[in-house]
Amino acid sequence: MDMRTFLSNEVKPALGCTEPGAVALAASWAAKHGGGQIRSIRLQLSPNIFKNGLRAGIPGTEGGTGNLLAAALGALKGDPEKGLMALDGVTGRDVAAAIDLVDSGAVTQTVMRDVPSVYVEVEIIDDTGSITVIISGRHDRVVQIRKNGRIVKRLLEADTDSGGRPPYIEELLDEDMKGLWRLAGDLKDEEVEFLLEGSRTNMKVAERGLEKPWGLGIGFSLAALGGMDDLVPFVKAWSAAAADVRMAGGPWPVMSSAGSGNHGITAIVPPSVAAGAWSKSDRELAEALALSHLVTGFIKAHTGRLTPVCGCAIAAGAGAAASLVRLGGGTPKQAEISVALLLSSLQGMVCDGAKGSCALKVGTAAAEAGTSAMLVLKGLKDPGDQGMISSDFVATAKNVGDFSREGLMSADPAIIRILQGMDPSSRDRS
Repeated sequence: MDMRTFLSNEVKPALGCTEPGAVALAASWAAKHGGGQIRSIRLQLSPNIFKNGLRAGIPGTEGGTGNLLAAALGALKGDPEKGLMALDGVTGRDVAAAIDLVDSGAVTQTVMRDVPSVYVEVEIIDDTGSITVIISGRHDRVVQIRKNGRIVKRLLEADTDSGGRPPYIEELLDEDMKGLWRLAGDLKDEEVEFLLEGSRTNMKVAERGLEKPWGLGIGFSLAALGGMDDLVPFVKAWSAAAADVRMAGGPWPVMSSAGSGNHGITAIVPPSVAAGAWSKSDRELAEALALSHLVTGFIKAHTGRLTPVCGCAIAAGAGAAASLVRLGGGTPKQAEISVALLLSSLQGMVCDGAKGSCALKVGTAAAEAGTSAMLVLKGLKDPGDQGMISSDFVATAKNVGDFSREGLMSADPAIIRILQGMDPSSRDRS
């Protein structure tokens, strides 16, 4: 598998939560192809985009949340050429105009069924007519743009297989932990620097969350409790602090993993903290980060891009656990065991949408990654099969994926129904 292709597609900077980020991106493309005064914006979203964007903080808005505000901002002042950074540079005046548009009732959202888990359709009606933009498959993958019914852009499916996955993901799924371990050790110099830049990016955001409370202030409060001499509380506080900032709409990008900024925080911050504590070299840290992203991507390929389970916990947490074993001088087999321990602990954690309390889940995943890795590095032996989980990494990833897709089939509809009942701006469409 080509690591450059994997990293360029799966590890990207994102400003704010990637679900409202995708909404803002689609709206900004629609506005670019329109002109004149906006009369209405209609969002049609997959259940998971709706769920994760409903209460997520929007960068630059000083507390503003939700898909509607993201769409309005994207339409009014978003820059589509910046991808998931489309809202970079919005001003207070822009935010005020977007809030006025939302408050006027001109922006609506509908939950769509029978669409991919990542699906955003934005229709803008303005002085030039109707412009529709569709994002599908990945958060920044614009597959169609229509103006007044005429197709302006259509993305052919050549970059995916029949199931909608890009070829590099199929190649990833042909690997096992030994193969992922090997890939992480074969990095080129430019890949090392790219991974280190992601570490610096996310650690700077964590530092912001430790300087003062953002959102719920989970990381800030954990750090104030003390005990930072030990790795586990240390990585928990730093990871939670970064998630606090991101979920509160902090104006700094984070490096994402597998399409999620919180995944990126969980996958990157624990090994970055440990590398500093253990005096590891830049190369050692980069290899650990590569393994973390690879394991995260492997599990996400089995569970799906957006799922009923918390990917920060079971995918990125697993990646962090494996990366810490590598940093600590362990073996691929020990990394498999550490992943099994983490999944045994966190496999049932559900995703009820992106919001401030995600910092608790990110912190928990980071702490469990640290605990699992330390147990293995201190000599814990293979515990064998434990329920659905074993130390066979490939089999366990498949089991977790089956459980997420089939066992929790009714979880997402129930969560969406509850969230819709709590939010008058949404309605369902079968």
